[in-house]
Amino acid sequence: MSPAKTSRRARARSVVARSAIPATMRAAVISRFGDPSVLSIETVPVPQANAREVLIAIDAAGVGSWDPALRRGKWAEGKTEFPIILGMDGSGTVVAAGANVTRLTVGDRVYS
Repeated sequence: MSPAKTSRRARARSVVARSAIPATMRAAVISRFGDPSVLSIETVPVPQANAREVLIAIDAAGVGSWDPALRRGKWAEGKTEFPIILGMDGSGTVVAAGANVTRLTVGDRVYS
């Protein structure tokens, strides 16, 4: 890894370490399946990353081509627990990493 890249990562980790992860976030949420009228913007708890996940502080979010199908219930798998947060496309900075995550670290810039 180049010294410049190492330095950028170190600075990013330092910035992330100083900022606390908030308890809540605003998100596009559905409480039932249906047409666009079921969408609402709500304040919800920030999820906790499990052992194989990372938590990303989102800088830019998007809507995937599958989001309308999910909103209508076309991609429901097994028992659905509401509310469901839509909009899984995004980019930002890893702010927490689970114990089994090896490819990413806090401070890494990512997209999903």
